Amino acid sequence: MIKTYHRPASVEAALELLARPGVHSAVLAGGTHLNAHADGVDEVVDLQAVGLEGIRMAGGRLTVRSMTRLQALVDAELAPDLIRHTAHSEGPNTFRNQATVGGVVAGADAESELLAALLVFEADVRVQNQTTTRIIALPDFLADVVGALDGGIITEITLATGGKTAGERVTRTPADKPIVAVVGRKTGDGRILFAACGVAPSPILIDPDQLDSLDPPADFRGSSEYRREMVGVLARRAAGHLGVEI
Repeated sequence: MIKTYHRPASVEAALELLARPGVHSAVLAGGTHLNAHADGVDEVVDLQAVGLEGIRMAGGRLTVRSMTRLQALVDAELAPDLIRHTAHSEGPNTFRNQATVGGVVAGADAESELLAALLVFEADVRVQNQTTTRIIALPDFLADVVGALDGGIITEITLATGGKTAGERVTRTPADKPIVAVVGRKTGDGRILFAACGVAPSPILIDPDQLDSLDPPADFRGSSEYRREMVGVLARRAAGHLGVEI
């Protein structure tokens, strides 16, 4: 049972609360993840008042502050269409108006198409703790979320905006989370990036030439073999939309 609720007015005050020894504290952003994973948490530190909302262009990249709601990203004309579309796919309207972009990144959901889209847009995650601010490439962050956070707070995510994109997914119904999804991006300088969700513990960048090495987790919706086959099918479809062959 959560015993204490804190609502600090600054990132620095929030970090001080999280750094207290012997206190099992958790960050509260939108609450959609924490509500289902509160076991062992004594106190929550609510970030609503610390000023981490907003979307802007800076230095040729899109900056999305971590407390920005998913619906705000859906509505953001500055954001690439693929980012807006996959943010919409994260859940229904009530979820999108509560959940935050930082929460999605920290949650590292294996089935998140938004995270896959952020991967092909070469996203970086800014993490602030009491002594340093680090910028971590999203693939490295997702590979070790606990180590990347290390008592810190995600303050913003930055990403590229240009290029041609495509996305393919397989689901039980159109409104479902994907069993497998693949997104692709062809950059202005001709590089091709693909990412997939539903084939690893978190969304990953994929090399179309090495799909046979994937060992997807199985569940009641699809075996490991099915998911491995589907990622190849979807990658080829996405490549076709980008005008390339794999």
